[in-house]
Amino acid sequence: MAIAPLGSQAHALLQPVVQPSVASDMKRTADTDGRLSPGIALVLLESLRDVDTPSEVLEDEAFHISLPRRLGLSDVIDGQMRRYAEMSRRRRQLEASEFVDLLRLIARRPDARLVFEAAGDRLGSEYAARTPKAVTLARRLAPAGIRRRALLRHLRRVAASLSPGSTIRLDRTDPSVSVARCLPASADTSGSACCIITAAFAACAEGLGEAVPVRHPTCESRGDESCMWEVVPLKQ
Repeated sequence: MAIAPLGSQAHALLQPVVQPSVASDMKRTADTDGRLSPGIALVLLESLRDVDTPSEVLEDEAFHISLPRRLGLSDVIDGQMRRYAEMSRRRRQLEASEFVDLLRLIARRPDARLVFEAAGDRLGSEYAARTPKAVTLARRLAPAGIRRRALLRHLRRVAASLSPGSTIRLDRTDPSVSVARCLPASADTSGSACCIITAAFAACAEGLGEAVPVRHPTCESRGDESCMWEVVPLKQ
């Protein structure tokens, strides 16, 4: 049986595990353009599941009571993960509006940054792992200026995968990536959703042999014109 999109199930099925105000935020976002890989949403939900999976069960814990309150272990999230996995197998794209709904749901959690950072770290690492080894080796042997430009191009691709429909600009003088109409920023006024891009950039850079710090000094969620991520200039 087909699994309905996340937004259509939210009010009826997420009521036991989240507050009503969160369920109301799950309404489909009609004015969000673009599509993205359902594998990204799958990684995000898998990260949510991992965060919500208890490392151990205490002897005095009423697990049958606490388990349903862990959103990542709910039947709804499990159903969505199976749906996204099936979409990936069929090479179908996910509407950006549904991804925004998912970001909004997680952003309401007190541990949202932990979930977003875990997902971003995995996505960035997976991107770097898909890069041909010959390309990575050539980058490491190249002069700093060429390495910097190549890294920024990779980060632009990562940003485009996480924020489809955005305008992305690179600054090669003071290495940075600017994203206008940033999808994660539109989903969360606290800016926590942007942690998925910050972590993805850092993991991607490290996987490509450039372990550089990544900062996020400006964010549309705070009223800035665009989201910007800075990477420390590579040494000559």
